[in-house]
Amino acid sequence: MSSTVLHFDARKLTENVQTLQGLCAPLDITLATVVKAGCGWEALARAALDGGCAMLADSRLENFARLPSEGPVVPRMLLRLPAPSEAGSVVRQCDISLNSEYAAIAALDAAAQRLGRRHRVLLMVELGDRREGILPQDLPALIDRVRHLPAIDVAGIGTNLGCLGGIRTTAEKLSQLTVLATEAEARLGYRLAYVSGGNSGALPLLLEGRMPAGINHLRVGFSMLLGRDPYTDAPLPGLHSDVFELEAELIEVRSKHSLPEGEVVLDAFGRVPRFEDRGEQVRGILGLGRLDTDFESLQPLDPGVGIIGASSDHLVVDLGVATERRVGDRLRFAPGYGALVQAMLSPYVEKRSAGVSSLPLPVRPPLRVSPGHP
Repeated sequence: MSSTVLHFDARKLTENVQTLQGLCAPLDITLATVVKAGCGWEALARAALDGGCAMLADSRLENFARLPSEGPVVPRMLLRLPAPSEAGSVVRQCDISLNSEYAAIAALDAAAQRLGRRHRVLLMVELGDRREGILPQDLPALIDRVRHLPAIDVAGIGTNLGCLGGIRTTAEKLSQLTVLATEAEARLGYRLAYVSGGNSGALPLLLEGRMPAGINHLRVGFSMLLGRDPYTDAPLPGLHSDVFELEAELIEVRSKHSLPEGEVVLDAFGRVPRFEDRGEQVRGILGLGRLDTDFESLQPLDPGVGIIGASSDHLVVDLGVATERRVGDRLRFAPGYGALVQAMLSPYVEKRSAGVSSLPLPVRPPLRVSPGHP
């Protein structure tokens, strides 16, 4: 058994997806389950599918490539804007991609024509978070250029909030998106399949009954995986917040003073460490470090345990004065999003799943070139 294990409860993730589907379905909202944190882990994608998700979304082509190709059809959405050099792989592996640049869309069109397929694009609009997206006033001109590409279908428009700029998803922001969607439909001459109102940050609007009419697509990963509001970290009603648990083994237990002794210089990561004088502490060291996880978004689950700091390969914890813990004992932690993603990426952390179904994963057939639009 590995000294560090990330435990995954597939049943709880499946139930989270089912709960989210139950919230979205009455409003005719398509739920795209974002599985990028799984880094292509089949168990995670399978659990999302068991929950009845209508679409798998990821930001990395490499993750899609790791998933098996057998099973029923579920569309795959590429979340990160595609580079022109990736156009062929995008068309082969994904049904739809998020885009904001004509050069990339033209490359997708050329690749789709070579492969004898169609590719759908969702045009991203900048509404204040200052990450990807075309400015609203420039959207008509982009539509006019893209609509004439023979192997491209404009399937929708969308926006992203709460990621780079930390801008909250509000009813006002999403209402602005629906107005832009109506204008885009008039320009295109057909109804858009998707008006994508963003990520997990839109769920509070859904729960409070304030989702603007016209939003019919959401891309949800954070809250599906962690059961929490991404803006406040508060648990969301009806969702499991213990889908994942990180476990690590104690490799040293010693009583030491809380303050380092000697001249303080930069640590291995270029920072000046600062510690509070708490006198003598019973300290534990775990075989887990910054190479494996983000300790700043790691929450101890064992009573009385607190995180002191971490280096590349060691996590130092305060075990409490009256501890009876010994070398070889294992401590448990609830990972936040950063901790979860890094643990998934680390080859040194064993991934262990429970409650995984044996159903095959989905694959999409290629979309063949045909005249007209959706």
